[in-house]
Amino acid sequence: MLIRLEITDFAVISNVVFEPDKGLNVITGETGAGKSLLVDAIDLIMGGKSSKNLIRAGKEKAFVEAVFDISSEADPEFLKTLSDSDVDIEEDGLLIISRTVYDNGRTIARINGNTVNISLLRDITSYLVEIHGQYDTQKIFDDKYHVELLDRFAGDKALKVLKEYQDLLEQYKTTVHDLKLLKGSPEKLKQRREYLEFVVNEIDKASFADGEEETLFADKKRMEQYKNFAEDLTRAMDLAQGASDNSAQSSSIITKIASKDEDFKDLAERFESIYLDLKSVSDDISRKCSELDVDQNKIDEINSRISLLFDLKSKYGNSIAEINSFKDKCSQELTNLDDDKERYAKLRNDLSALEKKLIDLAKNLSDIRHKASSKLEKAIVSELNDLEIPKAQFVVEFEERTRDKFFSSHGTEDISFLFSANPGLPPRPLSATASGGEASRIMLAVKNILTSADSTPTLIFDEIDTGISGKAANGIADKLKSISGLHQVLCVTHTPQIAACADNNFIAGKKFLKNNTSTELVKADADLKVREVSRMLSGSDDAESMSLAQKLIDSYK
Repeated sequence: MLIRLEITDFAVISNVVFEPDKGLNVITGETGAGKSLLVDAIDLIMGGKSSKNLIRAGKEKAFVEAVFDISSEADPEFLKTLSDSDVDIEEDGLLIISRTVYDNGRTIARINGNTVNISLLRDITSYLVEIHGQYDTQKIFDDKYHVELLDRFAGDKALKVLKEYQDLLEQYKTTVHDLKLLKGSPEKLKQRREYLEFVVNEIDKASFADGEEETLFADKKRMEQYKNFAEDLTRAMDLAQGASDNSAQSSSIITKIASKDEDFKDLAERFESIYLDLKSVSDDISRKCSELDVDQNKIDEINSRISLLFDLKSKYGNSIAEINSFKDKCSQELTNLDDDKERYAKLRNDLSALEKKLIDLAKNLSDIRHKASSKLEKAIVSELNDLEIPKAQFVVEFEERTRDKFFSSHGTEDISFLFSANPGLPPRPLSATASGGEASRIMLAVKNILTSADSTPTLIFDEIDTGISGKAANGIADKLKSISGLHQVLCVTHTPQIAACADNNFIAGKKFLKNNTSTELVKADADLKVREVSRMLSGSDDAESMSLAQKLIDSYK
């Protein structure tokens, strides 16, 4: 559930910290005080549309952070989504989600400190929070969601059969796909075979082994280095050879002079030593050049093999392992093609058996759903009667799918909820009848009766009581209270009955400081709660109104 919401520089909010608790949390305040900005902030956290217009005037960014306690969350789909997304959960079971909107229109979302994209943000928060408003089109009004709600109402028996059906449906789809491949035209099958043979032959001919890519690049680097060494050594050898030749000539001249004059004997010996050293160095360089394996053909061969590998990677995989794996799959498919006739007959038999099992499971599921639907219809009509819609009709409609689209993920029937508020008028799709205050009561009735089946921990109702008063308002307050027994409920309201029955009351107001306006939020104690309910009842806090407010609050205890 949501345990903390901090909002900074968001619209007219400078800084607000909202800390709801379990049960029914009600937010009230004068019109224009900024109550619904709390809902807008939560919608932003849930991946709602962002705009630089959300930023408080004069500021560079708006920031919203929500802290959820998910320590008791057991929904396997939610936990799998977190696991698949590599979201790390704090040791205390907290999920901290933030979103920042900048004045250049850029927005950044984070979950437990890690940046995430908006798509993932929406996936994760959809399990945590559900927002309902007066003109809200939540999934409860979506025909595609009705079958899921009915199955949850029907209980574990329906969900177990549905799981068996869906597992079998995956086998059925795979078998249909395999048959389609086998039933392709002879020309297409021929083209497929030629393609598979080409792939296998091309990869086999290349014959790349795991780790060879690293070896090729290492050999290329070494060969290119040796080539550079050889070129430099050749230049050095030429220079040493030239110096050796020059020193030999110089030594010969000085030796000739020394033979006639002993004073030049030392010079002659030194020149001879220089000549011998240079000749030795030249010979050593020559030997090193011959030792270096600088085979241009070898370099060309390495480059050619690297080029071949890049070509294969562009077509079959990002690594040698993926390329060879792709070849193995093609080889297996070739083997399967060779057994087409026998395999086709087997697949036909498999498909027939799977179809029979699917029909049996779908029939079983339909029977369970029909029994549950009559109970659901009566329960919701009873709820609507409490909400001052005494002549309501609520029908769960079943429609068998056409043979060309017979098997869907939820069975062989489409299910939708129909509703009529007035006698004599036939029930119509729920989505077509939901408008204004009537829509609010329909939604609350369905939510209340299915509340134990709905796994969303936090439900938000934003002024769903607009246009409702009297007994209907009492009914809505009762339903919200009932729902809050199994869910954390946040409700923005103008209705005193709802404020009176709240477990926790928060009052939004405006404060003015140095020509600036800002929304503030105060958690009400018992005295302030009575004063706020009094204001909502009569607009004043005189003794008579305060007494009436206290009586209303006491009636919900």
